[in-house]
Order: sequence, then C-alpha cells, then structure tokens
Amino acid sequence: MIRNYAALRQARLLPCAALAAAALSAAAASAEEHAVAAKAGSLGLGVEYAHSVGDRWALRLGWNGSRLGFDAEESDIDYDFDLVWDSLVVGGDFYPTGGPLRIFAGLLRNDNRLEAEGRLGDEITIGDTTYDADAVGALAGRVEFDDTAPFVGIGWDWSRRRARGVGVSFDVGVVRQGRPRVSLRAAGPIAALPEFADDIATEEAELANEIEDFDLLPFATLGVVFRF
Repeated sequence: MIRNYAALRQARLLPCAALAAAALSAAAASAEEHAVAAKAGSLGLGVEYAHSVGDRWALRLGWNGSRLGFDAEESDIDYDFDLVWDSLVVGGDFYPTGGPLRIFAGLLRNDNRLEAEGRLGDEITIGDTTYDADAVGALAGRVEFDDTAPFVGIGWDWSRRRARGVGVSFDVGVVRQGRPRVSLRAAGPIAALPEFADDIATEEAELANEIEDFDLLPFATLGVVFRF
C-alpha cells in the first residue's frame, strides 16, 4: 500500500515539475530576447541592437549616420550646407505595460555637425566689413555641438507582440546637444590680417545666434525590427 502511494505521488509530481521547468525556460527566453533594427528619421539612417531584460526593460546600442545637402542664407551670406549625422547611441527602454509602449532615455556620442561653404559673388560682407571676393578666396565653416548629448523620448515597438519575427517601431523624442560652436575660415590672402580675424569672429557669433535653436533637437525615427 505504501509503495502504491509513493508511486502515485511521484506520478503526480512529474507533470508539475515538467510544467515548472517549462515556465522557467520560457521566462529565461523572455529575459534574453534579442533584436536588431534598421532605422530612418531625423537623426539619419541607423542600425541598432536591443537586448531585453525581462518583460519591461531593454538596453539598446546603435549607430546613426548619413549626409544631407541644402542651400541657405545665414547672416546675409549664402551657404552650401551639408548636414552630417554621425552618432553612437546607448539607451535604456522601460515598457510600463509590458506591451509595445516604451519610455526611453540615453546618451549620444555626438559627432552631428553642419559643414558649410560660402557662395561668394564679387563682394562679401563679413562682420561689419565688405571685402572683395578674390581677397577672401573661399569661406568654409563648421558647426559642432557637445560631444555627449542626452536624449529622452517615447515610442512603440510592435515587434514585441511576437517572440520571433519582424515588426515595426516608431520613436519620438528630443536630444539636448548644447549650444552650437561655429568656426569659419578663409583661404585668401586677407585671412592673415588681424582686422579680418575680428570680422570673422563677429560673423561666427552672428551665425551661432541664428542657429541656436539646434540646442534642442526634436527627432522622430521609424524602424524595421528583426526579433530573435
């Protein structure tokens, strides 16, 4: 009788143990989800890797890069601008409901910048002085920001609805990249004159004031996520 009871008890415990082991295995798999994404948006084109930690947290690493050319007039000078995106991204996600909605924050290793080439006519006014364009030669500029830039945002990753496969993500947020730092340089013979250096400094300050709104950079990105 005792032997029969022991055998019956063991028979009942085996399915429970199997269910517990399956639950633990599923939890471990959920805690170690991986995903890669291809993204596009106002931070450029990018690639990203994400590692989920449980159902509500994830860590992300990524890189953004690309280039966009455009023309604009700033401080009464016509420029050919190249907007260069180049940043490394480290961030963390919190999924408050365990579903697609996420709140995120992180840091950019920020090499985003504007590169500029002045379009010179016969004359050009730099600072408060008008110069002959041949004396200036060429006018090149560069606008840079803080090397490290924090960001925050909110988004949705619909790929989380499935354990494996392809989904879509969408994020919006803002990067605080600091006050723009402007440098201008001329290639002509007048560049070595002290009074020209003063005018260049004035022009740099005016250009920085005109683009100071780049301090806070809103962004939106759309991604295709491959979860495995």
